[in-house]
Amino acid sequence: MPASMVLKTLEKYRLKNEEVPIIVEGKNDVGSLRNLEFQGDIIILNGGNTLVNFSENIATENDEVIILTDFDRKGVELKKNIQRYMMGFGCQVDTTLWETLRRYVNIKTIEELPFAVKKIQEDTKVQINKRLASSRKWNF
Repeated sequence: MPASMVLKTLEKYRLKNEEVPIIVEGKNDVGSLRNLEFQGDIIILNGGNTLVNFSENIATENDEVIILTDFDRKGVELKKNIQRYMMGFGCQVDTTLWETLRRYVNIKTIEELPFAVKKIQEDTKVQINKRLASSRKWNF
C-alpha cells in the first residue's frame, strides 16, 4: 500500500471518528490521535474494570466502535479480546485502521503514530517533487 493510501485511511477514520468512538490503551494514545486531529470520542481502556465489564458498558452505549490498541503482544491480545466481547454484546467492531497501520506503518505503539505520519508526509512530498522535476526534464 502506498504511503498516500495510509494517509487516506487515516483521513477516512478521522471522519468516521466523528460518529464512532475509538478505543485506545492510554491517555498518551488519546494525545497522539488529537495531535492527528481526531476530534470524536476516544475511550481509554479502564484498568480498574474487567475487559468483559468494560466491553459491556461500551457496547450498551454504542452500536459500533473502532479498536486501536498498540501493536505489541499485549495490544494484539487486547484487540482480540475486546473485539470478541464487543461482538458478543452486539456491538460492531471496526479493526481496519488497526490492521492497516500494523501492516504498513513501522510502529509498535499508537504514541509513535504522529511521528510516523509526519515522516510519511515528508517522504510523499519528496516523491512528488522528484516526479515533477523528472517530468519537467522532458517538456519541450
